[in-house]
Amino acid sequence: MSGEARNAINCISGGVDSVTTAYYVNKVLKPRKQLLIFCNYGQRAYAYEEFCIKEIAKKLGLRLKIIDLTWLGEISTSLLTHPEKKIPETQEIDLWNPEKAKQRILKWWDPCRNAILLLVGLAHAESFYISGQGRYDVYIGIRRETPVAMKDNTPEFLEEINRLAEQATHHGGYRILAPLITYDKDKVVKLGEELGVPWVYTYSCYSGGGFKKVRGRRLPVHCGTCSNDKRRALAFKMAGVKDRSLYSKPPLSDARYEKHAGVYIEK
Repeated sequence: MSGEARNAINCISGGVDSVTTAYYVNKVLKPRKQLLIFCNYGQRAYAYEEFCIKEIAKKLGLRLKIIDLTWLGEISTSLLTHPEKKIPETQEIDLWNPEKAKQRILKWWDPCRNAILLLVGLAHAESFYISGQGRYDVYIGIRRETPVAMKDNTPEFLEEINRLAEQATHHGGYRILAPLITYDKDKVVKLGEELGVPWVYTYSCYSGGGFKKVRGRRLPVHCGTCSNDKRRALAFKMAGVKDRSLYSKPPLSDARYEKHAGVYIEK
């Protein structure tokens, strides 16, 4: 990951990967102009993600634009967009099981989501260029997924979406970039820690656990039982970085948590 960035658009979700990507672009590549784009596709964790992204935008001093894609949630069969359906607890032992991972994918799959998010970013980049505001690269925080990757989280997907960008725009020459595409999640956490990412303002939970005021700060709570929460907690553990997130239940059985104001925090 090196080189000088042009202006930047970050497609940001509020999670560890996308926020770390935004910090990397801002602190390392240092584009002259940087815009955060967050899409509301009817995800059940929207309120928590929006809260975190607004805090991140303030801390980085960046403009944030929120795009209404709620129609996507209306056609999706994903549990992410159906709050009336219960999200089952994932067992830690199943996190690395390829067969179990394959069975889980459709539970979280929203039709063409990453492609749509990137085309939203690309449309803004083209608009800026046509109107004389300069060239923008579009960034997304996808990384290497294990044990099974979703098709739109791979180097192959990135290569194809860049090919599409050449044909989908008038001038071409736009770049869609994923600086963390070869990183495992613990490596992302290590990088984010080096860049000063405020982890309490990142949100990974599929379900949503409300808000709690802890030690004078109102913060979002992770459920602690969904697969994404467990992967998050495990990545922090593997990275040797303290996870200061709030959980309704301890996400890992072999980590030490203390209960404070009705939620669990890593000791």
